[in-house]
Amino acid sequence: YALLEQGAPAEDAVCAAIRVMEDAPEFNAGRGAALTSEGIVSMDSCLMTGVDGEVGSACGLTTSKNPINVARAIKEKTKHVMFAKPGDNLLKEWGIKLCDSEYFITPARQESLREAQSNGDEWEKHGTIGAVARDASGNIAAGTSTGGITNQMHGRVGDSPLPGCGTFANQSTVAVSCTGIGEAFIKVVAAHQVSDRVRFSGENVEDAATATLDEVAAHHGDGGMIVLPAVGRGVVAYNSEMMNFGYRSAQGGKVQG
Repeated sequence: YALLEQGAPAEDAVCAAIRVMEDAPEFNAGRGAALTSEGIVSMDSCLMTGVDGEVGSACGLTTSKNPINVARAIKEKTKHVMFAKPGDNLLKEWGIKLCDSEYFITPARQESLREAQSNGDEWEKHGTIGAVARDASGNIAAGTSTGGITNQMHGRVGDSPLPGCGTFANQSTVAVSCTGIGEAFIKVVAAHQVSDRVRFSGENVEDAATATLDEVAAHHGDGGMIVLPAVGRGVVAYNSEMMNFGYRSAQGGKVQG
């Protein structure tokens, strides 16, 4: 928020917020990301700006300290949208800080993996991180970063890095970042659906988010989303048991954990 107060673009604030959570082992992104069935991290990220519709995304990252920086590099330094498992030499060329695999793996995630492999592969209730922001010029942006699902199969990709599924921003409607059972969010193209409901059906942001989560539930998924329109108040919506979130505006802020 300090960046926004200084006049920085929305994507700067989004990336700054996400990096804080990627560096904290309590979250399922960066250090402390969920472990795959092979006991390693496979991290995904996406960054999209509403004013120009530009987007960068990455999946299968194993050495990038801050996956959101990879998404931004792809958006700003290449002519492409999405990279799967970009090599370390390319990441270094983009200025990405790399870490050994040991940096990402925490005892808590190792225990989660042992439990998932011993007691049945249930969806684990710790989720993706994301941020949405609107800057002083009124431009909006959305970013998402995740370690996926504990004990996921090698090569699995969820909704987070897929533009329109877990992440989306359109200057005429909303910026959205989602968390939850990625397969269900993919099937209903959740983030884009919220935008379409606002744009074509004239629904308000809260109703659009709620209706989209109903579609997610119809596909046996739960989770939530943060939604920020280009004009007006943002919305936090979820159909899961709970969701941690925080917001800040000129009128004040709140954190729910």
